[in-house]
Amino acid sequence: MQSLGSDLRYTARELRKRPGFTLTAVLSLALGIGATSAVFSVIYAVLIDPFPYPGSDRIMELRLVDKAGNDRFTGLSGPQMDRLRQAKSLESVVGMDFWNLTTTDGDLPEDVQSIHISPGAPNHWGIPALKGRWLIPSDGPPGEEPQRVVVLGYQFWQRYFLGDPGIVGRRMQLVHKTYEIVGVMPPRFKWGEGEIYLPLHVTQDPHIDFATSLKLRPGVSVAQASSELQPILEEFAKQSPERYPEKFRVSLKSIIDVYAKPLGPTLYLLLGAVASLLLIGCGNVSILLLARGAERQHEMAVRAAVGADRLRIIRQLLTESLAIAGAGTVLGVLLAWKSLSLITAFLPQGSFPAESVIKMNVPVLLFSIALAVSTAVVFGLWPALQLSRPDIARLMQSSVRRMTGNAHARRTHSAMVGAQVALTLLLLTVASAAGKGFLHLVKTDLGYDPGHTMSVPIPIHDNTHVSWQDRSEYFEQLRARIAAMPEVVAAGISTNATPPSNGNDTRIEILGNNGEKPEARLNFISPEYFPVLHISLARAAATRSKSVTPARMSGSRELSVTHFVASLSKAMQSRRPTASPPPTFTAVEDMTIRKTSADFAPRAMRMPNSFVRVATP
Repeated sequence: MQSLGSDLRYTARELRKRPGFTLTAVLSLALGIGATSAVFSVIYAVLIDPFPYPGSDRIMELRLVDKAGNDRFTGLSGPQMDRLRQAKSLESVVGMDFWNLTTTDGDLPEDVQSIHISPGAPNHWGIPALKGRWLIPSDGPPGEEPQRVVVLGYQFWQRYFLGDPGIVGRRMQLVHKTYEIVGVMPPRFKWGEGEIYLPLHVTQDPHIDFATSLKLRPGVSVAQASSELQPILEEFAKQSPERYPEKFRVSLKSIIDVYAKPLGPTLYLLLGAVASLLLIGCGNVSILLLARGAERQHEMAVRAAVGADRLRIIRQLLTESLAIAGAGTVLGVLLAWKSLSLITAFLPQGSFPAESVIKMNVPVLLFSIALAVSTAVVFGLWPALQLSRPDIARLMQSSVRRMTGNAHARRTHSAMVGAQVALTLLLLTVASAAGKGFLHLVKTDLGYDPGHTMSVPIPIHDNTHVSWQDRSEYFEQLRARIAAMPEVVAAGISTNATPPSNGNDTRIEILGNNGEKPEARLNFISPEYFPVLHISLARAAATRSKSVTPARMSGSRELSVTHFVASLSKAMQSRRPTASPPPTFTAVEDMTIRKTSADFAPRAMRMPNSFVRVATP
């Protein structure tokens, strides 16, 4: 310890005597270590620890892969969920319904993202409540109205109730109904990005379906569970063929595969880029140490002459390298900590799980310490080996203190410079390719114009505007009032979000078409929808009418509905003409399909979106 203390004191004196060298070396390492630590923080949060739920790799989403290879979502009714719970490979099955509510006990109503969850599997996520409790089976008995209880998300509790420690047992109003607050969840529990959680009303009605989350039993593989569920889902398809593709296979995907891993290749590529930056910094410091070593050859020779062995000299030089790396790490961690908020802000919204917390934590700090040690070895070992073997006889014969070094040292110096140039060119090439890719994305024709346009969801609460006519008139009143605002250029209504990911896969039957039942992505819109988004129809025209009836859609009798939808999809995704000439339309008229408003209205019009184009400032 005494020897180490003397090495540290000597190192401090040496670094203070050469502030320019010290500052340059520390900054070179700080930039590389800071960038690498910041990217590793994102990788740790998104890929290594994306969810706080125990056994999150066993929490699955149910998908169906159709004959075209496309993933299809499917909901399950109450009886179907009960049937699925009998599967030996499943530990729990949870039904969910995403339905926003409005607070009505404050000065101003507030739209709240709420999730109704079947409370029959309280251990599905395996996280206890921070305060109070989670939903339990008695909150939603099968076939009965659920209890008016609510569990708050942590962020909503902090924002709306100011983190009131006595929140459990208090009451709040949602859509003029009083609910008792029974619990608050921990900060990282953000399932479905919900703000509040309520018990789901599950009935035996086979026509009401819900989103589902499945959890596999420990030791059960995805392939085993999919194989067991295949005949069960095929049985469901026979009962409700309109909800399922004609041919499909069950595909279970864990929430990690769906929400965390897609960002993996990009993050690892970015980690490689910043690691290259760190290697360049190490190369810079190694060259600086070699150049500085030329001035210290007499010093090393004197130390060797008075009895210092080679190992002692190497230890002293590595101590200096470790001190430089330590200072660079401290500064780099500070830079990473300050830059994390910027990195999070630049990541696309929804590109990583809401439960992921990007921050400087213990694993990231340990990673930074490991970086400090490894960089000290990388940039300090080779110069230490070179300087620990001074040619005492040659140095004694020299009358000058500064030497240029031997041929081997010059070759080492040249190799390091060459490696630095190569890494720099590689980084420049990658940055250029990334820049071109970004510009390509910016200039990509989306098929619609998102500029100065916003989408506003319109929540519809239970037992309000029940009839189709009443609901349509309500939407039209909202649209007209928004469109009349001086800041608004135009406004339209759509039932299913922004193109191209809009519409619901629906099997339809065309009357008088030999019983053909094609599938189409169906989306209800107002006549203003296409003009608001600047969408030009390439191969079809929509019928303009004041009252849109969901039992009718526009198309040509010369084409099937699938052709119509394909044409419309192409019109949305690309305005460029296709290679083959479009078909000739002799007339565009209403095409009657075998679906009624009762089939569509209750689910399709629950929460439409109002699209608003504002005036250019």
